[in-house]
Amino acid sequence: MEETISLKEIFDLLRKHFSTILISMFAGLAVAAVVTFFIITPSYSSRAQLIVTLPQNDNAASNSNLNDVNYNLQMLNTYKDIIKEGDALSTEVHNRLKANYDMDMTAAAIKANLEVTQSQNSQMFSIAATSDKAVDAQHIANTAAEVFQDTLKDVLNNVDKVTIISKATASTSPVSPNNKLNLAIGLVLGLMVGVGLAFLLELLDRTVKDQKFITDTLGFTLLGSVPEMTAKDLKPTKAMQRENQQGQPDETTTTPRRRSRV
Repeated sequence: MEETISLKEIFDLLRKHFSTILISMFAGLAVAAVVTFFIITPSYSSRAQLIVTLPQNDNAASNSNLNDVNYNLQMLNTYKDIIKEGDALSTEVHNRLKANYDMDMTAAAIKANLEVTQSQNSQMFSIAATSDKAVDAQHIANTAAEVFQDTLKDVLNNVDKVTIISKATASTSPVSPNNKLNLAIGLVLGLMVGVGLAFLLELLDRTVKDQKFITDTLGFTLLGSVPEMTAKDLKPTKAMQRENQQGQPDETTTTPRRRSRV
């Protein structure tokens, strides 16, 4: 026989194990807080903004200028490959960081910490660097921008000028971890674990809870039931017991006997 469960039974089950769910939620929140604030190392990001201009044609019309803008936008993918994939740029950044700031980072680590982002429909793009120290992220981003500015003309002949619009600055706010998001995830995971434990505890509980289990599942005939007395029902019974105890003599007390004189 296929058993079904109603929403009321689910709510009753959750209410019955509410303390377990609440404890699990706080446990998940505590674990997320420990991981976020004490285990995960904060990461800081700094970015330098650049723009690359191509040689202008004096005889070009407005249509030609529009083609130049579109060409510049397409060239941004090339710039990204030069910064992220080129070994020459990362090697030069490594040498300058070592000489100027005594930062010994490998070329592979520099590539991993660099990110190139492009503003939508704009010729300006950014070189962002991420590090566990805000000052190191600033030095990496500015050094990568300077190396790109100095070496791009040697790589591409059709470049007129590379301009650094704004240099990277050290940020005091970490970009990761996201404290609020991590705490919310821990709370939700704790809630899910608590609900799962509630259903598991109910599944492992083999006690008889209602009459339907005896008649439908076991197929037995129900002869009678003893209702559970509430606290309100127990009050008159307790009062009668106290009255009976007060009316009975105390068996522990004895009457002293007088000694007869001879």
